[in-house]
Amino acid sequence: MDLSKAGAKSAAVGGKKVERNVSTKGLNIIITGAVALIFFLCPIFFTGLVAQGMGFEKMILFYFLVLLGIVAWVTKGVIVGELNLKRTPLDLPIIITIIIFVISTFFSISSKDSLIGAYGASAKSLAAVIIFSLFYYLVVNNIDAKKIKLFFIALLASSSLLIIYSFLQLRGIYLLPQGFTKSASFNPIGSLSGLTQFIVIMLPLLVVGVAQIREIFPRLRNILALIIKAVLGVVTLAGLVILALLNGFTFWPIAIVGIVIVLMFFLAKVIKISNNNLLIPLVTFLALIILLVLGNFKILDQNLPAEVSLSRGASWDIAKSSLKENPVLGTGPATFYYSFSRYKSEGFNASPLWNVRFDSSSGMLFELLATVGVLGAVAFGILGLIALSLAFLTLIKTEAKDVHSILLATFASLITAGLFALLFAFNNSMILIIGLISIFAVSAALIMYPEKFKLLKLSFRSSAKYALALSAIFLTVSAGVVVFFTMGLKMYLADVHARQAMGTDRISEKIKELDRAIELAPYRDIYYINAANNYMALANQEALGDKDQTKIQQNLGLAIERGKKAVDIGGNKASNNESLGLIYENASFYTRGALEWAEDLYNRVTELEPTNPTPYLRIALVNMAKANAESDTEEKAFYINEAIKSYDQAIDKKGDLAAAHYGKAIAYEKLNNLDAAIEQLKKANLVSRDNLDYRFELGRLYFNRGVTQPDLTQTASKEIAVEDFTPESEETAGTGTPPQEKLSVEPDRPTGAITSRNSDLNAAEQIFLSILLINQKHANARYSLAVLYQKIGELDNARIMVNSLFDLLGEGPTKDAVTKQFQDIL
Repeated sequence: MDLSKAGAKSAAVGGKKVERNVSTKGLNIIITGAVALIFFLCPIFFTGLVAQGMGFEKMILFYFLVLLGIVAWVTKGVIVGELNLKRTPLDLPIIITIIIFVISTFFSISSKDSLIGAYGASAKSLAAVIIFSLFYYLVVNNIDAKKIKLFFIALLASSSLLIIYSFLQLRGIYLLPQGFTKSASFNPIGSLSGLTQFIVIMLPLLVVGVAQIREIFPRLRNILALIIKAVLGVVTLAGLVILALLNGFTFWPIAIVGIVIVLMFFLAKVIKISNNNLLIPLVTFLALIILLVLGNFKILDQNLPAEVSLSRGASWDIAKSSLKENPVLGTGPATFYYSFSRYKSEGFNASPLWNVRFDSSSGMLFELLATVGVLGAVAFGILGLIALSLAFLTLIKTEAKDVHSILLATFASLITAGLFALLFAFNNSMILIIGLISIFAVSAALIMYPEKFKLLKLSFRSSAKYALALSAIFLTVSAGVVVFFTMGLKMYLADVHARQAMGTDRISEKIKELDRAIELAPYRDIYYINAANNYMALANQEALGDKDQTKIQQNLGLAIERGKKAVDIGGNKASNNESLGLIYENASFYTRGALEWAEDLYNRVTELEPTNPTPYLRIALVNMAKANAESDTEEKAFYINEAIKSYDQAIDKKGDLAAAHYGKAIAYEKLNNLDAAIEQLKKANLVSRDNLDYRFELGRLYFNRGVTQPDLTQTASKEIAVEDFTPESEETAGTGTPPQEKLSVEPDRPTGAITSRNSDLNAAEQIFLSILLINQKHANARYSLAVLYQKIGELDNARIMVNSLFDLLGEGPTKDAVTKQFQDIL
């Protein structure tokens, strides 16, 4: 044997080994860096450049970093020649969950929304579930005790920055120059309730960090340890102050549960802690108890905005109704907007939020039952139970002193996150943060579990077949990353343009930005609807301005085209059909058959939202518009009666719908049935006591019924027209929208014979006077009183009202008309 050749061969092999180590070291840095950046950046990252908000930005960043880590991990396997996967108890539940989500997406009422997420709900999509699963395997296969500490520090650093920043915001100290951040209610989570949830979830990590920093990092120098301890102590205190300031948004019992778990393990000596350090969680616990007992208190009156969410009772009712029709697979991931519209009960119409469309339930279980059915909810439930079991068993069995406290903190945070998920609605930001905390807690538990789990070794050095398989995996992953990255970038840029459209007042600029958004993301129906509404606004602007019929027709055509495209993409969204129906209504002045198309769309809305009174109200308005366009008396009466039927359907859904009672009153008035009209307006005023417009309309009808000569009857407010008041056209009379303040003047109208007072005229007088007690400048009421007093011969009172009306009108043609009408008494 030639020893020199053997030595050369050995050196060559050794050289390859060194080169391989250098290559994989760089990849290990990328993998660890990507995961650490996820834990550090995702909670605090935002730019304010997109229309969907910070949650969408965080999700895009999360996708990018996860895919970067996955590519580095697979590349490392290619270089090393093998890919080792830890076999964990979560493998089968994760695979089953993904399969259920895939099948549910395939049968979804909107496969597009289920795949990438409905607008503003990207964290609930199939894509999000897959990325979260990839992140879990990335972390669990590339973590050890040292990296657990690194990721723990990353979370503490991110939480500290977010809490201090939010505290300064609440105190009116704004650090960032962007205009949208100049508000006390602004924070990187996106909502005040989300901020309190975040702080409560992170509180066990912060408390453990303050109490056990030396135990976690035994080699840390004393001075540095004291500095870190002091900083975390200040952050913890700031977090408690924020929770107190936002008392109305804070759910104290869950905060107490998290600290109680920490204290139980410390007091039971499962985890050793010095008596001095024990005071930290103990004082935090007592502070939380005091804040809970104090109840609904306010430290400062900050005039923070209210936040609304669907009640748990309504969420459960929707989930039950949804299960009756879609028990196995639900309506599809990220489609709760459909379940809400389709299955909300009529009882929901009694709430103040009856006309709000919710896209999230209060409680993850309810939303899962509605969107992915029993199978999806059970799969998620099993995942959660296994995760909690692993975290708990590792906590009581492990002997690793330095990470023991971290395991306790993550377990307590996992419990609080789970409780929040069961009880409250989440935005994208909080879904992402709960996912990060859960994956970190489970991965740390699996790594530190005393019994080692098996490895699935994919070795590609022993066979050409395996080498080909590895190459296929590498190429597939690389191609998938490129596709995901490109799509994500285009989605982000599209939403940037949508945000820019929101930031400009010029309609043409809005349309230009929305068209750019559509080019980048042609599958987003909301961009088409917004563009359609802006084209409609441009047509109306032209109709009020230059009246160029060509431009009007062109913009109307584009509005209808964009609206149709939105309905084609999201046909099961009630809002899309309603918006296109409104566009057709507006286009009815220019487009033949538009009212019929509008009615068809509103009928579709009644199918999607069977308990919503609004589409029945709109159908009634369509029929009133048809009646106004008819010259034949019988046809006119037919459409008015059809409108009354639709108003009745709206009232059946919501008995206290003042707009429907008002519209019904106008319809009866057109049928010359003043008795029925007055009864309806009484109901409208009963449920809307502060509405002066409804009150005036009631007074007007009392006057009309009370006079004996038809010459002096007041017509609907549509005829009231003076300089500073906008008239309501006959085509829109009865829309249910309170009429604007306006003045009815017909200069040549005869006054008719003087009549005597009666109960109707007395009622009209009292109504008009009551309006003036509230609003001295109500021109309609003064004009009506002048007419009334003139009619009953009380000329002094009429003269007083006319003169006071002149003070409101000022000089101009309207004053001249009023002067001419009342010239006999002036």
